[in-house]
Amino acid sequence: MTSERKLGKNMKRLLAIKVSRDAIPNGGGFASGLEFLMNPERIKEVSLKSLEWCDQAIAAVKSAPDNPYGDDEEVIAGAILEKMGEK
Repeated sequence: MTSERKLGKNMKRLLAIKVSRDAIPNGGGFASGLEFLMNPERIKEVSLKSLEWCDQAIAAVKSAPDNPYGDDEEVIAGAILEKMGEK
């Protein structure tokens, strides 16, 4: 992530959720979480991949022919968060 990019509240929350889901692999536990937090390179790697995922999700919604959210990244991120909460 570059320090030049400003992320809004919804985008930060979406990114945090994605990072937390990717940080600990399925079946991993406390030790996996601790390993993640103690490894700056892994934090960077997971964060960058998660940001890519967020950007791809936003782009997919923007390009959908029936997109009711327009081009606003914050609005789209909020809609994705709402859908994730419905699960």
